[in-house]
Amino acid sequence: MVFIISSCTKGNEDNCVAIRLVYTHNILSADALKNQVDEVTLYVFDSNGILVQQCTHDVSSPIIRLTDLRNGNYCFVARAQSKHFTSEQSYFSIPTLKTGVSSIDELTYWMIRDSSGIQRHELNNFFIGISDVRIRSSSYVTVELKKVTNKIKVILLPYAPDGALDVADYEFSIVDKIGNGHINYDYSLLPDNQITYLPYYAANLEPKNREDILPDEIDRAAVVNINTSRLLESNAARLMIRDKKDGGKVIVSMNLPWVISLMKIENNFKWSLQEYLDRQDNYTIMLFFNDNTWMDSKIIINGWVVNAKEIDL
Repeated sequence: MVFIISSCTKGNEDNCVAIRLVYTHNILSADALKNQVDEVTLYVFDSNGILVQQCTHDVSSPIIRLTDLRNGNYCFVARAQSKHFTSEQSYFSIPTLKTGVSSIDELTYWMIRDSSGIQRHELNNFFIGISDVRIRSSSYVTVELKKVTNKIKVILLPYAPDGALDVADYEFSIVDKIGNGHINYDYSLLPDNQITYLPYYAANLEPKNREDILPDEIDRAAVVNINTSRLLESNAARLMIRDKKDGGKVIVSMNLPWVISLMKIENNFKWSLQEYLDRQDNYTIMLFFNDNTWMDSKIIINGWVVNAKEIDL
C-alpha cells in the first residue's frame, strides 16, 4: 500500500489513480490472478459511457497507474487472460474500441466456436470485472475480477475390477441450449445460441506402478476434460454421455448445475449455488458403471459423494 501511494504522489501529479486488479472471487477468497493470466487490460469510461482511456499490461506490473483523468465519475472495466494456447478457438473475441468514440455497451466478449456451435478446444483463462469510481484527487482503486472459464473432468470407472472401460466407446458432451458464450462487460450473459462443448482431452488411464494394484482392484479409468464458459444455474447445461457401441444411446443425461447443488453447498458455505458456480472453476465428476449401465447411486463431484439414487436427472 505504501508503494502504491508513493507511486502516485511522486512528481505531485494531480488526480493520479493507482488501480490494482485482483481475483479473490474464488473458493479460497485469496488473490490468485498472477498465477492464472499473462495480460491485463483496463478500459476507462466516463459518466456518459464513452471510452476515455485504455491500456494493456503484462502481469509483472501489479499496478496500473493513470495520471490524466479529470475530476468526475468513471467506470473502470478490466479483463485479463492467459495466452498459453494459440488456436483461435482458445480465445474470446474482443472488440476493438476507439477512444472518444466507443461506448461501454460495445464492450462484449464472444467465445469463438465453429459454425455448428461446437467448442472442442482448451480455453485460455479469461477474467472480467468492473468498478464505478469517483475521482477527486489521487486515488487507490481495486477492481475485483471474476473468472469466466471452467474446466470439467469426467471420470468413468467400472463398478467391478473386470469391467474395463474404453474412452473411445463413448461420446461426451456438455450442452447449453440457451448458450453461455456471449459475455457482457459487467459479467452478465447476453443472448446467445446453443453451444455444445466436446472434450479437448480424452484418454484411458492406468496406474504407473501396476505392481501396487491388487487383483481385485480397479486398474483403469476413462477420462475426458471439457472446457466451458460461465455455468449458469438457470441455463441448466446438461452433461451427456452416449454409448457408441449401442447406436449412440444416451446412458447419462444430467442437469449439471443441479447435480452440483446436490453436494449441499448451501449448507457448507455462505454462498448461493450461483455464487459457488462462479467461484469454482474446476470440477471433477466420477461416475461408476456396472455392465455398461450407469450406477446412478454413486456420483462423486470434487470429492463429495452424491447419492442420486431414484432421482430423475
